[in-house]
Amino acid sequence: MFTRVAAYAGAVALAAGMLAGCSSPSSEIAAGAAAPMQESVVAVADHAAAGDDAAALKALDDLQRQLDEAIAAGEVSAQRAMEIQASIDLVRADLNVPAEAPAPTAPVDDSDDDSGDDSGDSGSGNSGNGNSGKDNPGKGKGKGGDD
Repeated sequence: MFTRVAAYAGAVALAAGMLAGCSSPSSEIAAGAAAPMQESVVAVADHAAAGDDAAALKALDDLQRQLDEAIAAGEVSAQRAMEIQASIDLVRADLNVPAEAPAPTAPVDDSDDDSGDDSGDSGSGNSGNGNSGKDNPGKGKGKGGDD
């Protein structure tokens, strides 16, 4: 959730920066290059806000291509290109962060003993050598005990 908010905020900041650069009289980016780039920035922000990171990354790829073309055509100053590229990189990093996975739970130990050996009768129980009843009748009613 935090990553989505950060990506959206980054895209909005990128959009605001591009708008500010285009509206000034000494613009460092040609209007013909700025308009399609601005549309791509809005698409990135919309997709990021909707939680569609794949579509946001595709729109960001479109923006990257548009920036590269504007640089090659001399339609954006080197300084402005660096600023836009830094914003693209920031938004891309936010979008590429994996979603937070839930914390792993500790395994449940359902064994009754601490030995970890569940092979059966390995404990110290009666192994069949109990009272045969010959010399020790045991206690209880009619068994010769303390009645």
